Amino acid sequence: MPCGDGGSLQGTRVKVLVVEDDAAIRHNLVFLLRIEGFEALEADNGEAGLALARTHLPDLVLCDVMMPQLDGYGMLTKLRADPLTAAIPLIFLTARTERSDQRKGMNLGADDYLGKPFSREEVLEAVNARLQRRHDVARAEAAEQADAQARHDTVVLKSASISTPLDIKGYRLIRKIGGGGMSEVYLAERESDRLEVALKLLDTRTQQDNSMLHRFIQEHELLERIDHPNVARIYDHGFTDEHAFITMKYFPSGDIKRRIAKGLSPAEALSITVQAALALEQIHALGIVHRDVKPENLMLRANGSVALIDFGVAKHTSHNLGQTLHGEIVGSPFYLSPEQAAGKAVSPASDLYALGVIFFEMLTGKRPFVAQTMEAMLSHHLFSPAPLLEPRFSAYQDLLNLLLKKEPSHRFDSARSVVEFITRHWPHTVQVLPKR
Repeated sequence: MPCGDGGSLQGTRVKVLVVEDDAAIRHNLVFLLRIEGFEALEADNGEAGLALARTHLPDLVLCDVMMPQLDGYGMLTKLRADPLTAAIPLIFLTARTERSDQRKGMNLGADDYLGKPFSREEVLEAVNARLQRRHDVARAEAAEQADAQARHDTVVLKSASISTPLDIKGYRLIRKIGGGGMSEVYLAERESDRLEVALKLLDTRTQQDNSMLHRFIQEHELLERIDHPNVARIYDHGFTDEHAFITMKYFPSGDIKRRIAKGLSPAEALSITVQAALALEQIHALGIVHRDVKPENLMLRANGSVALIDFGVAKHTSHNLGQTLHGEIVGSPFYLSPEQAAGKAVSPASDLYALGVIFFEMLTGKRPFVAQTMEAMLSHHLFSPAPLLEPRFSAYQDLLNLLLKKEPSHRFDSARSVVEFITRHWPHTVQVLPKR
């Protein structure tokens, strides 16, 4: 029984698409799947199968290799190139069982092979194994996200969390709200006026790498030079015997990642893109490249305006702190520009590429590139073209294409150009921009 409960997965009927030009084989497979409780869709060629996959987003595809109009290899290539269908598992059905044929299919992203002729038991075993694996991965990802959210929302600062109690003069620490490789962030109260702030803390006792401390200090130096509503301002900075710290505005509404998960309208996506570009315009004018533009670093205010935060890996073009070695990759893998993926020099255009990835994610709720390994993800950034938006978003394709050009010189020439492009093509964006 598939996944332990007929043709269901976590209470939802499982949908399997069969793409096979041999009518007898196709009908037998569809009949078998329906008898076992699956919802079965069918197509007699690759083009028809691709259309059904994009429309119905099945949980699994069973696909013949040799077919008219579009063969199985071609269909799989197109499935993997489309963010909507890239993660759908696919099992090839073929009489071509030579190792070279299997290797070709696996290199294109096939999940399994069934050699013809196959028995009922072999089909069900392959289908159930693939669906169970997908279920397990989804459950693990959901558990990881839930655990991360629980830590973010409920972890209360306790003195036992570090070797000695934290004591930052002038501030009362309330709870931990975030952290990364080089620092931790706490919600704190400024004792002088009881203002809630975000306090970013670097424990200098445990940081043996001097470049980490240099980056932390640099974050303050960069931020104090910027006065713009779309860039988070700092209130204070300093050192204790054991820590370096920065305090900045606290954003109780969180980052835009949650808003993306709930769904954004195109107008909202354009508004956030404009605000992020305005922030980037400010830092780029000072010769600063952020290098880690991502949804988690775009914070929301109660009025819906957005502020860019976290300059921990930002780089001033005139600085050489020895903090970026040749070939070092800095930034979040999903939002890396091609030049960052290749370990090459960054420029303001690198931040614009990341903004393009975010724009796609805001429109569609998905990232433009999906991969199972870091190497595959970097390859997408380096070589895969900008994905095609579905028809209802086609008006924004030119904007997306310009932001996601592989060559930095082929992207917008500045963040200001992004703002001007959007407000010229969609004047209503100016009206929907929140007051800051």
